[in-house]
Amino acid sequence: AASRREGQVYTLFRPLHFFVEQMIGVGRASRQEAVSMVPPLLLDVHRGQRILDMCASPGSKTQQLLEMLEEMVGDGQQGCGLVVANDADRKRCHLMVSRASKLLSPLLFAINHDARLLPEELTGADGVAAPWRFDRVLCDVPCSGDGTLRKAPAIWRQWTVGSGNALHRLQLQIACKGVRLLEVGGRFVYSTCSLNPIENEAVV
Repeated sequence: AASRREGQVYTLFRPLHFFVEQMIGVGRASRQEAVSMVPPLLLDVHRGQRILDMCASPGSKTQQLLEMLEEMVGDGQQGCGLVVANDADRKRCHLMVSRASKLLSPLLFAINHDARLLPEELTGADGVAAPWRFDRVLCDVPCSGDGTLRKAPAIWRQWTVGSGNALHRLQLQIACKGVRLLEVGGRFVYSTCSLNPIENEAVV
């Protein structure tokens, strides 16, 4: 009886499911957990700002940041701000670019680099080096993910204290680089999907 009811519910919502999938496919909608949307909101993005997303893949936060900037562009104006989206993993970077490109935004600049080694100066065409700084830096670092237990119960069986502790050094190095890339008076947001204080409070 339960399986019959599930089948009826699926049949009832199949057209809606198909519509949502279509909209996601063409970039008119995106799926994201509410808790995942909090860090970009805390950045307090304003029109014309330069934003760095240090560990951007799979790209949902990058999309959110782009949409926030695009909403601030009025009367068909363009170029009002910039989102630099970086990820160290080439395959994940490709996924991020694929998702974000559906927005057709001219404000996206994607790079594939180790976040710990991002340059703090850029040399222009005139050969003069200038500081590379951002008004907003989002640092959503790689983590153990033990805060996702409710949707990934397998983590219970694999969890050890060491899984989070081993990432502390990497997280700290990325966070320190992000702070060095922040403009004076800018805003830096550090986030993980972990509950481990070694990955969170100890880094901050």
